[in-house]
Amino acid sequence: MSAWYPDFYPAFRCRAAECRHSCCRGWEIDVDEASAEGYRELPGELGDALRAALFADQEGWHFLLTEEERCPFLQKDGLCRLILQLGEEALCDICALHPRFFQEIGEDELWGLGLSCEAATALLLERDALRFTCDETGENADLPGLLERLGIDLPPALLRYAPRINERRRRELLRRFRDTEPIDEAWPRELDALKAAPLPETVDAARYQRIYEYLFFHQIEKLEDEGAERVAAYAGDMTDLLALWDARVPDTAGHLRRLSEQIEYSTENVERLIQFGIRSSEFGIEG
Repeated sequence: MSAWYPDFYPAFRCRAAECRHSCCRGWEIDVDEASAEGYRELPGELGDALRAALFADQEGWHFLLTEEERCPFLQKDGLCRLILQLGEEALCDICALHPRFFQEIGEDELWGLGLSCEAATALLLERDALRFTCDETGENADLPGLLERLGIDLPPALLRYAPRINERRRRELLRRFRDTEPIDEAWPRELDALKAAPLPETVDAARYQRIYEYLFFHQIEKLEDEGAERVAAYAGDMTDLLALWDARVPDTAGHLRRLSEQIEYSTENVERLIQFGIRSSEFGIEG
């Protein structure tokens, strides 16, 4: 089985203590069965701390977060106590793999990095264009080339970001994203702040093209069930909101990270936007 990944994938490194938005804060931390078993059997003071932090429900094992919604093993200096005392091999699966994601498409795999991670977002934005590499052959391809190699034939127009932001579009965007399940109390307020913000006179489509393509890439596995038009509508809606947000306060990296955190890490939010994409009328689909 061949794997394809964005060319910046191997360059990813966790920022650890330098990260301003640690994934060890504010997220439920699931613990796989094998790791939970090892933690429960670990002797000594650290073993006692692990057993005190673990709890199980019908969905499996988890770490009990602190009152500040921090992982109990995230130190004040921003470093992980488990790594410091036991090494990275002691991490449970979700901590070891985050922010990586994996998809199986036919006989191939796609590897990527979730954009809720500021280090991953920075790597994407450093590139002028999005390219993908095959782990077996070293072959390099752009997104249309990758889809061709995966046996997916799409109209070229669906892979091009075409911004269209006016007052009506803004209302539609804010209504649709307001309907998603908020990750925290700040998210609805952040959307409300965009209601009266100046509309961008123009949007540099080329500047946002690689972001649009990466958002599309992240949902390739949904092409078969949802259709290319809906996935393209989803990527367009996400990119349009990002451009609208940037027009109010320029901060593409921060806004993209926040948008990914709100949408891409909630299966329900992704499905809601894909199935009822605002742009769907452009493709003759009722949404």
